[in-house]
Amino acid sequence: MMNLKRLLAFVLFAMGLALPALAQKSKDTLRFPVFDPDAGIDTYTMPSSFANVWGPSAYDMLLAFDPQKGSFVGHIAKSYKQLDPVTYDFEIRDDLKWHDGQKLTADDIVYTLNYLTDPKVTLRYKAYWQWIKSVEKIGPHTVRVVAKIVAPDSLMYLAMRTPMYPKHAHEPPVNKIDFATKPVGSGPLRIVQMDKNTGIVGEKYKDYVPSSVKAASGVGRVVSQPIKDHGTLTATLMVQGADVATDLPPDQADALVKSGNFETTLGPPSTSYYFIGFPATGWANNKALADVRVRRAILMAIDRPALVKIKYGPLAKGIEPEEGLCSKSQLGCGFTKPAYPYDPAGAKKLLAEAGYADGFDVVISCFPIAFTEAQAVSGMLRAVGIRANVRTHPTAQRQQLISDGKVEIGNYGWSGGGMFDVAGQLGRHVESNDYGDPELAKLAEVVPTIMDDKLRRAAAAKVFDRITEMAYAEPTDPNRPVFVHTKEVVLNARTIRAEQVNPHEFGWK
Repeated sequence: MMNLKRLLAFVLFAMGLALPALAQKSKDTLRFPVFDPDAGIDTYTMPSSFANVWGPSAYDMLLAFDPQKGSFVGHIAKSYKQLDPVTYDFEIRDDLKWHDGQKLTADDIVYTLNYLTDPKVTLRYKAYWQWIKSVEKIGPHTVRVVAKIVAPDSLMYLAMRTPMYPKHAHEPPVNKIDFATKPVGSGPLRIVQMDKNTGIVGEKYKDYVPSSVKAASGVGRVVSQPIKDHGTLTATLMVQGADVATDLPPDQADALVKSGNFETTLGPPSTSYYFIGFPATGWANNKALADVRVRRAILMAIDRPALVKIKYGPLAKGIEPEEGLCSKSQLGCGFTKPAYPYDPAGAKKLLAEAGYADGFDVVISCFPIAFTEAQAVSGMLRAVGIRANVRTHPTAQRQQLISDGKVEIGNYGWSGGGMFDVAGQLGRHVESNDYGDPELAKLAEVVPTIMDDKLRRAAAAKVFDRITEMAYAEPTDPNRPVFVHTKEVVLNARTIRAEQVNPHEFGWK
């Protein structure tokens, strides 16, 4: 009988996939396949998980945020000063170059920010920069940014959502997608090939100047070929056609480790998590969920530590369930009411008090990637008499399904807004109006008006404590990536993340 490796090689051959050379450490080339790559890298015109993964490797921001210290540090700007509540001066480094060799200057910073705030420019997330009133160069290396209003999250948007672009390369093309397909940045990896169908190739930028929170690339070259599905990805790894992969189903990851050629590494802690939510629009179709006692019963029926073990298996040791809908590493985050404890007996009692001693039918909606976890939740609910079933749907359909009242219980992941600031959490859980609570919205209005972080955290606590009290939503388990990789690969990512691990953060043992 054909052995497993030969069988997988045959499958890949039949699918028309070429097998790259085996030993890649000797070539200093990391092979990191990706699902559904975009045609370009641009978080402004092509925002997606792909851009979030590759963008930080290609581009840099004006500032960076150090979650260990809880403060901003220089990056493209070597320093900054806040002159008053709405005025910021940034001193731009004079030793940086773009990937094409041209010098990075203050004019590039002014150009990028003015492009983002130009009323004629339409961007999906333009609201990120609506706080900016004006941007001007006030010295050879100094840029002044003036805000329209007091905006406590303004620096965080500059540090985590605003990559800088070279004026000479980005301004000329009328269609900015043209720039995205041939990106020129100042990040750790210089993009030398960008093609949706054949893949992305990045080379270590030798003139890169690292900061205290962003290192130079740990590998000389990264090749990301498009991959169709998890089965093909597993097969590619097994025949040594790739060096690292993420988000493989646990059984496939275990099979690779048991082959003796691979290891698994848990990504660092992050602001990303999974949560259970009850959109108010779904209560009309399932009136049981309109009763706060029923929602509390559902949350008390969920064994969150068990979900962690199901999701992470042997890597679960030391991982604790999330306790709040924001992370204390995020500026402005506060809560005093923790998640509901696992109490199936208490859940049954609440259901009886609400008139549902015999349970009721309910549907849990989730993305395909969360099916295993949602199935586990459905089993926990059935254990207290709630007849729960799971329905998966594409990510793009979530908002429409919620608007149409077709999501009764949502089991979704959330990146935490991709920032070390509570603003993204408020947007997801309050500004979305998923829970239809005017009092909640009123409490949240106060948070963005407070500059002092301690006072802002106290204001945010009132928001998140109400969400917990009313059982609108509850965090379940952290969303940390699990990487399967050859034994030659090492992950060099920082200890706390707001977004995904990026290609330049891998290295060799």
